[in-house]
Amino acid sequence: MMGVLKHKVSSIIYNKDGFTLQKIMVILAMVNALSQVAFGRIHNEAAYKVSSTVAIFTFINQIALILMAVSLMRIHEKKKYYVFSILLFLISTITMIVYIVTMQGDIYYQTALNGGYSYEDAIKIVYAIDDSVNFVIFAIVMGCIEMGLFIAEIVIRRRRKHGLSNKGRD
Repeated sequence: MMGVLKHKVSSIIYNKDGFTLQKIMVILAMVNALSQVAFGRIHNEAAYKVSSTVAIFTFINQIALILMAVSLMRIHEKKKYYVFSILLFLISTITMIVYIVTMQGDIYYQTALNGGYSYEDAIKIVYAIDDSVNFVIFAIVMGCIEMGLFIAEIVIRRRRKHGLSNKGRD
């Protein structure tokens, strides 16, 4: 049993071409995209509590995350997918940062924090926004891990292409 499990896990990062991080990147990208789609209800709940255009931010973010996962699947085919992956990462990260700034600065959210609404309404607004922002922060962290693996994969492929050993120049 352990031998089969060891073989299955090792095949994720090592194949006939050698060591690769692409499968791990794709798995993380899909988990990130699917988690943001699954948590879309919380984002939409936050949209009903505040005046900002939350649905537009989440839609752009979810589409960019899904396209980035697809682009990461195809990086071994053409060099343009490297550029697509980087662009989609930047679009999704910028969208997420703008989302966080917009949500934290929203007038309804600030009024709820300052006690301008009844206790029940204030709690609903604050928790909806805070949960939504926490899920976006999770997506940013996952995206940074993916980009770290992406850079490591580029370095590995470059070293393999130029025939460099892991000890540097001989």
